[in-house]
Amino acid sequence: MRLIMSVIISTLIWACAPTSKLSWSDIAGTTVQPEEPVIFSIPSSSITRELKDTKPDILKGFPFVSAQPVINFNGKFPPEFYSSLKYRWNAEFIKSVDFWRLRYDQHMYDVIYINPVWIGELTIKEDDFLRNIAYSYNISDEQVQVLEKWINEGGILWIESAIFISSYDYNLNKFSDEKLKSLVESLRSMTLFGNKIQVQTFLAKRIDEFNTEKLLFEVTPEKNLTQQKVEGINKHVNKLLIEQTDYVGIYITIEGNPIIKSGDTVYASFANYGKGKIITLAPFDFKDVHYDGEIFRFDLLSWALNDRT
Repeated sequence: MRLIMSVIISTLIWACAPTSKLSWSDIAGTTVQPEEPVIFSIPSSSITRELKDTKPDILKGFPFVSAQPVINFNGKFPPEFYSSLKYRWNAEFIKSVDFWRLRYDQHMYDVIYINPVWIGELTIKEDDFLRNIAYSYNISDEQVQVLEKWINEGGILWIESAIFISSYDYNLNKFSDEKLKSLVESLRSMTLFGNKIQVQTFLAKRIDEFNTEKLLFEVTPEKNLTQQKVEGINKHVNKLLIEQTDYVGIYITIEGNPIIKSGDTVYASFANYGKGKIITLAPFDFKDVHYDGEIFRFDLLSWALNDRT
């Protein structure tokens, strides 16, 4: 019986088996083919807002001097104000000046400027303030002579004249009260283009061994300086702000004609040098819209460019 059942089952399996094999073409013909993928191209401008620089062109180079970064500075005034300002200028930081070209091209720059310095950048070797700045910036004596000649022939040297000392300089034994006193006395004995200089020192309040409170000092300038031929500079200036984030701020002005004066203290001044000018001023804040640091610089620059003798 077992033999008979095995024969029957084998016969059935053989009868059900396929008589031929499927080829690859048969398989391909019966398989569902994937559709061609569709790639959608969406312009980025349709899904993101295009960022446009709406800052007035005159602000892109303003202020050309500042101890603070000027990122995101869009000015205090409406666009009509900036479009009404017709004057333009070429200004360069003293460390980046091409002195050898300046020897033959008086009109290469309208203004050469000097920023405030940190005490670690300043080396004092002479009794002339400018030459100490030049030495600190690796500017040679011959290059300083080119600068002096350029000013004498009508150039404007603009100095935002401050020296800053942090609380770290004190606590790391780089400075002390005695060294500060000696530095201030040394500065007061210096000259700038043959003129004496005035020195003011502000100390911020110390919080602990390494930190100090930000010093905010408001200056209300006098308006009766017309005898110094600076008419118009102070017309729009009611309040100025000195913002000092370091422990010590030493502010220097050239003895000559005061521009910003409050009480007995001069915060900005100028002296003629041949056909040109040397301008010194404290680095007033320009971003705070409650103060007039921005319009002051515009008015001062406009006056200096138009008052060259």
